[in-house]
Amino acid sequence: MNALAKLAALIVWMALAPALAGLLPCSLLPRQKRTPGVLILAGYFMTFAVFEMIALPILLFTYGGDFSLLTRVFSVVSVFMAVLGFVLCGGAKGLSFAGLTEESEGQGARIAGFILWAVFGVFLLFELYMAFTNLSFDGDDAYYAASSVITNQKGTMYRVLPYTGGSTKLDVRHALALFPMWISYIAGIAGMHPTAVTHSVMPLLMIPLADLSVACAVKHILRREVFDGKRSAAFPLFMILTALLQIFGNVSIYTPETFLMMRSWQGKSLFVNFIIPAVFWMFLWAAELYGERPAGRQDGGAAPEERAALRREKRFIWIMLALMVVTGGLSSSMAVVMTMGLIWLCGFFISLAVRKAAVFRGAVLSCIPGYLYVLLFLYLLKTLYSRG
Repeated sequence: MNALAKLAALIVWMALAPALAGLLPCSLLPRQKRTPGVLILAGYFMTFAVFEMIALPILLFTYGGDFSLLTRVFSVVSVFMAVLGFVLCGGAKGLSFAGLTEESEGQGARIAGFILWAVFGVFLLFELYMAFTNLSFDGDDAYYAASSVITNQKGTMYRVLPYTGGSTKLDVRHALALFPMWISYIAGIAGMHPTAVTHSVMPLLMIPLADLSVACAVKHILRREVFDGKRSAAFPLFMILTALLQIFGNVSIYTPETFLMMRSWQGKSLFVNFIIPAVFWMFLWAAELYGERPAGRQDGGAAPEERAALRREKRFIWIMLALMVVTGGLSSSMAVVMTMGLIWLCGFFISLAVRKAAVFRGAVLSCIPGYLYVLLFLYLLKTLYSRG
């Protein structure tokens, strides 16, 4: 496969297909809220969660964990999600391409905002350039990167010990976290070596995704009245600060910035830099929905269609949180527990803030996939290791 074909396959299956998958959950939102940022984040959470849910049964119930079967099934499901979401959203006309500046602000403020966004773009390009040209290898390559390579070459999942190359029983500690298998899927479908995808391609995806996750959370914070007239400058300034923290945050090997820039391909980085900001984003959104009065309340209640739209939007939030829990399981067996803990805490405090028990109830129910994940992990741990 030549270089152009590989690049096209990467763009389709690592960027376009996940983004289009976001059309499916975004069909619950009103058109004005189906912005590119929401679509992309929803799409990647949908993609990661569906990959995990398809891969787990194949891992556990097929001989050796049939990776070729996973590749075929997931590819078909990805296309199906994109087509169904496109139909439910009403095509491209069902999307909103709202600007990054406020229309109500003056021309000078919008120009300043444009300049600040350009500065942020320069910082982001610098991060991507450094991550791509200065490959960073560490001890975890011996397991995670090697697992992706073995899966790509042998067609099995977690049945070969990366350290020795010998066969082994299912490694429960790592096997349920299938992010290395997704990397191997991308490498296989693009005709590239998994190590090249791990170290050269994944930073180009994960750094912008991390920034987008932070940006969506910040955008909800900036909706408060205290930022009136200042949003065009405050938004890009916050993102510039985020980029500076990422660039200069390598003060130890344990900081989130170090994981983002030097271990973008690890599930731990996916959890810290992508999932955690997105959880805060969802609860900031939930606080707005549950804390504000629906339009028309002073006239005896909102119109039925407005109430229905509000219910669908709330449903979108809880579905997204459930997808985040499953994505936490994709990234790390410990991350799924920490994601659930964060959701419980956020749900508790937001429910107190808006005085709505429904928020905490929704938070608890959205973690149902995580409860099942933990039970499966404990069952496998007991069953496999009790056999000696």
